[in-house]
Amino acid sequence: MNIVLFEVEELDRPLAKDDARALHVLNIIGCRQGDSFDVGLLDGPRGKARIEAISHRGLDLDFYFGAAVPELYPVTMVIGLPRPPSARRILKDLTTQGADILHFVATDKGEKSYLQSRLWTDGEYKRLIQEGAEQAFCTRLPEVNVHDSLTACIGQLNGACDRLALDNYEAILPLSAFQSKHQRCVLAVGSERGWSAAERTLLRANGFTLFNMGTRVLKTETACIAGLARVIEKIDLS
Repeated sequence: MNIVLFEVEELDRPLAKDDARALHVLNIIGCRQGDSFDVGLLDGPRGKARIEAISHRGLDLDFYFGAAVPELYPVTMVIGLPRPPSARRILKDLTTQGADILHFVATDKGEKSYLQSRLWTDGEYKRLIQEGAEQAFCTRLPEVNVHDSLTACIGQLNGACDRLALDNYEAILPLSAFQSKHQRCVLAVGSERGWSAAERTLLRANGFTLFNMGTRVLKTETACIAGLARVIEKIDLS
């Protein structure tokens, strides 16, 4: 946790001593009364918080904000729904890397029951993307969506953008050959067993070009991280 994030409504009340953020500030950073640490408003500016007092009520904090935070990268990720433990890692890592929209989709070869995980039904994913942002010293959180099919997801992709899909079987172009033409990029990564033939047809019909990252078969989470890193290097951020 390189920055501690707060909601606006939390600023005028003590931070409870059993809150994970307070425990981090006191036990990991080692702050005491009078010390300051890095804070941010969710989707807002960064700044500092000074510990005015520590009591049974918690930490009384005095906030100072001002530093603007850069926008997230204009990259939309479409991710074949993986097992919940993998999805948890992907949520945190892609948030840390800076993708601004994450679409998780149930695929033909994936397990549809993953849609019912408490990760999605109980909103656990919100905590994970906040942890990813805190790791990146950033206040901005990506938009997260879950779809029951690739068709439903593609229907929500609007505007001019480069459309890429990673594929181990039919792609003939390496991802290193990608050259951006638009300010936004969509990168689709299949679930562990890859895209079905019908999904490849659907992707191509909707303007996606298939790319590979070599001959080795990667885990979905590894492909997401490596693919996003390569795409960020290619997009025009001017």
